[in-house]
Amino acid sequence: MTEQELMLTSLLNCRRIDLYVGSKTLTPEQQNILTLMQERRKNGEPLQHILGSCEFMGLKFLTDKRALIPRPETEILVQLVIEKALSLSRFPLRILDIGTGSGNIAVSLVKNISNCLVTAVDISKEALDLARDNARLNQSEDKIRFIESDLFSYLSSYLALENLFDIIVSNPPYIPVAQIAHLPKEVRHDPVIALDGGEDGLDFYRRIADESPRFLRKGGFIFLEIGNGQRGDIENILCANGRFKIVDCVKDYNQTERVLIAKV
Repeated sequence: MTEQELMLTSLLNCRRIDLYVGSKTLTPEQQNILTLMQERRKNGEPLQHILGSCEFMGLKFLTDKRALIPRPETEILVQLVIEKALSLSRFPLRILDIGTGSGNIAVSLVKNISNCLVTAVDISKEALDLARDNARLNQSEDKIRFIESDLFSYLSSYLALENLFDIIVSNPPYIPVAQIAHLPKEVRHDPVIALDGGEDGLDFYRRIADESPRFLRKGGFIFLEIGNGQRGDIENILCANGRFKIVDCVKDYNQTERVLIAKV
C-alpha cells in the first residue's frame, strides 16, 4: 500500500479494497487527523511512528521513539534463527536476544518456535516497556523473560550450566558515530542508543565476541545482523580469540551481506 492508503486504512479501520469499493468517507474530525498525519510525514517523522505500529514477520508491533523501528531486512535474521532452531532437538530451546528494542525479534521467535524460551535484554528501560507491550499484544509474554542489562552484565548472576543458551541473536547498533548526523531524517527519529556503534560501528560486536562464548552451549550458534561492508571486520573480531567458527553470511534483498552466523 502507498503511505496515503496506510494512513486512510488506519483512520478508517478498513482494508485497502474498502477505500475503492463502497462509500468510505472521512468525518471532519478524521480529515483533521489525516491532515496532521500528512504534516508530520512531510516533516520527516517515520510513518510507523505516525501510525503507531508496523508489521514484522506477519505480526503487529507497536512503534514509537522508545526503540528502533523494525526493519524488513531483520526478518531475514529471524527466519534464519527459526530455521536453525527447528533443526535442533533440545527442549526447551534457550535463545538470548541481545538488544531486544521493540521486542520484534524475541516475539517473532516464540510465535514461530513452539519449544523455545527467550531471554531478551536491553539497556533501555523504556525500550523494555515497549517490548513487554508488544509481547502482550502478541500473547507471547509467558515465553519471554525481559531483563534490563548492558549486554551480558546482569546475566553473569544468571549463568549456570542448565541455563546456557543454544542460540544468541542480536541486531546491535552498528552505525559509526560520525555518520549518525548524516542519516536520513526519519532514521534519526530512532533512539541514538539503538544506532551508535562507536567510532567504527563495531563496538558491540567486540563485546559480544568477547563475552558470549561462556553463555553458549558447546556447539551453540550466534546470529548477528551486520552493516554494509562490515563482514570482514566482524569475522576477524569473532575469530580472533579462536572460540568461534564462521558458518555462513547471508545477503539481504538488496544483495548486501546482512546476517553473519557463527558457532562455538
